[in-house]
Amino acid sequence: MPHEEQNLYVQAQVGGEMIGFPVGAVREIIHVPPISRIPRAPRWLRGAAALRGQTIPIVCLRERFGMEPVQPSPQMRIVVAEVYGQAVGFLVDSVYTVHRFTESDIEPPAALLLNEQNSYVQAIGHDGEKLVLLLNPNHLLEKKQIEKLNHLQSSSQ
Repeated sequence: MPHEEQNLYVQAQVGGEMIGFPVGAVREIIHVPPISRIPRAPRWLRGAAALRGQTIPIVCLRERFGMEPVQPSPQMRIVVAEVYGQAVGFLVDSVYTVHRFTESDIEPPAALLLNEQNSYVQAIGHDGEKLVLLLNPNHLLEKKQIEKLNHLQSSSQ
């Protein structure tokens, strides 16, 4: 990761929690486009959307994190990030800011926080009084899930 991107995160909100995507993994942030459902897909997979001629899967982070989904709102955004070299859209409630954390603002996640279901939490960032879950996008989905998404996309086209 280039030095200027180190500890630089796109902060977003999901269900009242602040999360951060590493800037180096984020391709772009877009308004929520029309989303086509994918048959037989997991609940957290909202579907697929067309983005400049490319079809990308859209993952609802609320549902991926075990939260209840909500009705779409004008503040919702899609954070398009690289996951195992594939563009994946992550639906968030809102995008807050881009923030540079100092080394002293970042701590490893407590062992109590980590299990197989939330290994995507790379670290905990302190932004004033707020805690920000700093994510590793490659751990939000498993490589085999990306392969299945590619298969589902190709079979639905």
